[in-house]
Amino acid sequence: MIRATEVKFDLAAMRSALAAVEGLFDEHNQISVTSRPGASDPLYDGVGWLPEGATEADYCVVNAEFRGTAIESFLATLPFPWGRTRLMRLPPKSCLSIHADPSRRFHYAITTNPDAYVVAVEGNAGVFYHIPADGCLYEMDTHKTHTAINAGRQPRVHLVLCDTDTEGLEGADPVGRVSLISA
Repeated sequence: MIRATEVKFDLAAMRSALAAVEGLFDEHNQISVTSRPGASDPLYDGVGWLPEGATEADYCVVNAEFRGTAIESFLATLPFPWGRTRLMRLPPKSCLSIHADPSRRFHYAITTNPDAYVVAVEGNAGVFYHIPADGCLYEMDTHKTHTAINAGRQPRVHLVLCDTDTEGLEGADPVGRVSLISA
């Protein structure tokens, strides 16, 4: 479900870019790095689920707060088409709902702790993955059902990029929530 890519970038520079915008996090714990052209609220345009009719590729504008930063430089070096890009913070002692997404995602951990995990639901079990803050970009097939958990005492912040290339996902595991009901 998760694999390291060959893409590496300066972690210290990414942490400096994060520090400059950290005050922009709101109750959603996300900041849009990219937005759709003409978005009325660009910093939060890409937060949450995609709006009806929107695609990941529609998020093609790098927002002003990220222009000239390490984050924009990082995006410019990527060897694949990217669209919606967000800084996603997972506060201590929290988790996301179990869900699946319509595309692959790429995670670059800027800050994390040993107790922060992505959990893939596989059959009747959860498989725990820790994405380290090591300067490496990790590819994740989020088409598969998963969640994220931060059982630690420090926030986890990832730069999450949505892949605009959906080829090959048609044959992936079914999208959706998993409910285990025992008799």
